[in-house]
Parts: sequence; structure tokens; C-alpha cells
Amino acid sequence: MAWAESIVSVLRKNNVRFLNYVPDTKIEKILEAARQLGGFEVLPLAREEEGIGVVCGQAIGGGRGVLLCPTAGLGNSINALASLAIPYRIPCPIIIGVRGDLGEFNPAQVMMGQATQDILGALRIPTYRITREDETEKLTDGALRICYASEGPVAILVTNELAGWKEGKERK
Repeated sequence: MAWAESIVSVLRKNNVRFLNYVPDTKIEKILEAARQLGGFEVLPLAREEEGIGVVCGQAIGGGRGVLLCPTAGLGNSINALASLAIPYRIPCPIIIGVRGDLGEFNPAQVMMGQATQDILGALRIPTYRITREDETEKLTDGALRICYASEGPVAILVTNELAGWKEGKERK
């Protein structure tokens, strides 16, 4: 779980105080590391688009938050990104636990998982895909720097290559 600790360390270094999340197994590893380090306010969310509004509100109020969510929920947040964070130039870092990619067992996760980067690209949201533990700190820090310098959303994808995949039902 060193990758999760690295992400949390970089969040702290960049003065991120609020961790706003929709539950996911990869996200839970980041939250565990944050609880061990301490100093974060953790806010569970009902839906991802709610998280975009919350992170934007935290930024407008002078704080720094991040939205942590699974890929399936990204689709729920598109309108909030396109009508709030992007046009009003509000820093909105999003850490996405990737599903529907390498090793996926659930067919319902595949389409959104495979379309995630294209969707983010269509919105011109800079996207950084972490596949190796040794690149976690550099990519997370660089993504946050761009987010705050450009005053807009940035996505960090926590991949299965980095964090592993969920095991499904035994194959027949």
C-alpha cells in the first residue's frame, strides 16, 4: 500500500485538507493511509456530482479538497465539471479508482472504464494515469501543481497495474 501512502503524502504537501469520497476499494486504501497520517477532514458523499460541487465550494472558500471516486461515477459528474469547475476555472482535483480495465471481471464496469480517458479528454481535463508505484509521487504532485496553476479540474487515474484488481466470481 506504499502507493496510497505516497498519494496521501503528496496531498498533505500540497495543502489538501478535505478528502471527499464515494466508496471504492482503491479509494479506501487512500483513506486508510490518510487516517494513519491524520490531519485530513474526510467527507463521504452520496454521488460524484455532489463531490464536484463540494470540492469547488471548498476552493472558493479558500481551502483545498480532492474528489476520490470510482470510474463508474465519473459519468455522474460530467455536467457538474462542464457547467461549474471548467467554465469558472475552479481547481478540482479528482482521483479516480479505475475499473473496467486490465483484469476486470464485471462487464458492467468495462464500458465506462475504457471510455474514461476519452471522456476526460473531450472536456480537455488533463489526465494522469499511474501504473507504477515508483511514479506515484511524481505524477500526483505534478497533477496537483497543474490543477492549482491552471485553476481547473485535473484527473489522476489509479490503475489496476498500480493497485491491483478486484477478484470476481470463479470462472466456469
